[in-house]
Amino acid sequence: MSKERRFPALHIVSAMFKIMAWLVALADIAAIIIILTRKTQFAFVSQASSNFNLGASPLILALIALVLGAFYFLVLYAMAEGIIVMVAIEENTRKALKEKDKQA
Repeated sequence: MSKERRFPALHIVSAMFKIMAWLVALADIAAIIIILTRKTQFAFVSQASSNFNLGASPLILALIALVLGAFYFLVLYAMAEGIIVMVAIEENTRKALKEKDKQA
């Protein structure tokens, strides 16, 4: 029995969201490693032109990167799963209508 697959574009978009979520997770891990291994100051502008720099410790920056990366990963993955849930709801609704028509 071959299953009819409706809305192929939504399945593709969902897969793309999942791929983007995992790419964000990998980039976040790479950023955390870079933050923790660098020995330089994290400055937005050079010290000669301004006194504004990000003088936070690398541990705090890594923690911020971890929280933001996890948030973006979860948002993208949830969007992908939300699309799949909506397609499943549509399929189940259509199936229920067919069953109702058979009973009548």
